[in-house]
Amino acid sequence: MTSTGYTYSLSPSSYCLPILHAALHPSSTVLGVFLSSTSSPSSSSSTTAGTIEVAEAIPLIHTNANVSPITEVALSLVEEYAKSDDKRIVGVYVAREYEDGLGRTGERVLTALKERFQGAFGLLLDNDKLAHHQFAYVPYLPTTSTTIKSITSTSSDNVPEAFTLCPTGLPAKLIRVIKEKKIHKGLKDFDDHLEDPDADWLVNSTVKSDIQRYLA
Repeated sequence: MTSTGYTYSLSPSSYCLPILHAALHPSSTVLGVFLSSTSSPSSSSSTTAGTIEVAEAIPLIHTNANVSPITEVALSLVEEYAKSDDKRIVGVYVAREYEDGLGRTGERVLTALKERFQGAFGLLLDNDKLAHHQFAYVPYLPTTSTTIKSITSTSSDNVPEAFTLCPTGLPAKLIRVIKEKKIHKGLKDFDDHLEDPDADWLVNSTVKSDIQRYLA
């Protein structure tokens, strides 16, 4: 459990999709957000801690990795989509090729989320953990209005204490599926939507179907 009292349960889709986003754009910084249902008492209240069921991830950008009008428009569209499906944005993910930390954009998005929800969190993709078939993220939590702290794992399976993942063998299986099935090739983000208005970036139904088929 975190200092805020929240724990986080990642669905196969929410775990896999950020990694697929990064696999599709390995030389770019990618950023997206996580959604949770508003029907859960722990995710609909800013004061009552509990388990956040992280239902899905939505990929935002891979070419405009700065806080910009493009990022803000993407976030506003995700908020509208989330509300229409009784969900809310509860976290942000970032994958950076060389640098550590969430970066300026990731930190600003996380800080803004924390102002509306005490259980907001960030996940940074760790390429070394990914390559070793471990839980592939370093979690970040805003401890104050100006401070964001990473969480290290002390467990034998390298999953941070506040997080659960089902199935537990997913990290290794995902790498194999990416290599053999190339399911990341069909993923779309908001940047793709700017080039093709028909891009299925909010739902990514084909990719989610592949995750369900090969990994769930």
